[in-house]
Amino acid sequence: MHLEHPQQTNLPPKVWSTTGFAKPFRYWQETVSQAYTALSPEPIDTDPFHGQIKLFELPDDASISSIKAGAQVVRRTKKDIRLQACEAVFVNFQLAGQSAVSQRGIEAKIDAGSLVLLDATEPFAMKFDRNFEQVCLHMPKSILEENGIRVSDFVGRAVTRQSGFAAPLFSAIDGLTGGMPPQHVLPGMMQMLAFGLTNARRNTVADQHLAMVQNYIQQRLSDTEISPGATASHFRISTRHLHKLFARDGMTFGKFLLDARLLACEKRILSSRDEPISDIAFAHGFQSQSHFSRAFRQKFGRSPNQLRKTC
Repeated sequence: MHLEHPQQTNLPPKVWSTTGFAKPFRYWQETVSQAYTALSPEPIDTDPFHGQIKLFELPDDASISSIKAGAQVVRRTKKDIRLQACEAVFVNFQLAGQSAVSQRGIEAKIDAGSLVLLDATEPFAMKFDRNFEQVCLHMPKSILEENGIRVSDFVGRAVTRQSGFAAPLFSAIDGLTGGMPPQHVLPGMMQMLAFGLTNARRNTVADQHLAMVQNYIQQRLSDTEISPGATASHFRISTRHLHKLFARDGMTFGKFLLDARLLACEKRILSSRDEPISDIAFAHGFQSQSHFSRAFRQKFGRSPNQLRKTC
């Protein structure tokens, strides 16, 4: 796995500060979009506002920056995305204060000493109730995804400094905020990030719960009455929580159920040459032959009959 940038920057940082501006928050709204991508900050109180960003540019359209600012909500809205597309992620290290983040229906509180990943290709929100300090690693999604790190697996997941695999990351950030040049801090940081995210993904309670739900669905593909409400009731959770479990995996309940049924039908078609395709479809919960055929072709690029001819 190779995740570190081939070269590190020796350029001085870019610095933005609201000091001296008559309308500091208006300047801040322009600043954050200039530093990163189109974002929509909003004030949440009437207290005097101050904010500062110190940003080091890196190769491959990446950057690492320190942010010190007052209370606000920062959103990446659908309008922002239409205005300025951005195939990047934010990895935010909370150093002081607290933030509340939400993306894909996933909500998390990020305390000092925690990090979180947000995907700039989709709407998100960050709320800061008071003064805070962060370090933000802004980088193309491809840097992670080309090395097997699926960004959707980690959106909105808080990883604490106390986690053994995250401690080296925060040590690197401590060095950066302590004045150490970025070129001395960043080598190896991408590998640490990938390692930390991968380990954070494993064996969390929510992931185990999702696996149980998915297994429950797999065992009931023939049940035409299976639904989010019925499944949530079986596990004694709310339907909203059920949808959040699937959102963590970048999936919906309906899409998972449809894909599971189609994969089961594909396997049965290949193993049972003489069984009518319509019987296979109905046995796996499809109630319409035409719907099954359309969905099958869309997923596999050919019809059920075309697949059978390959047997």
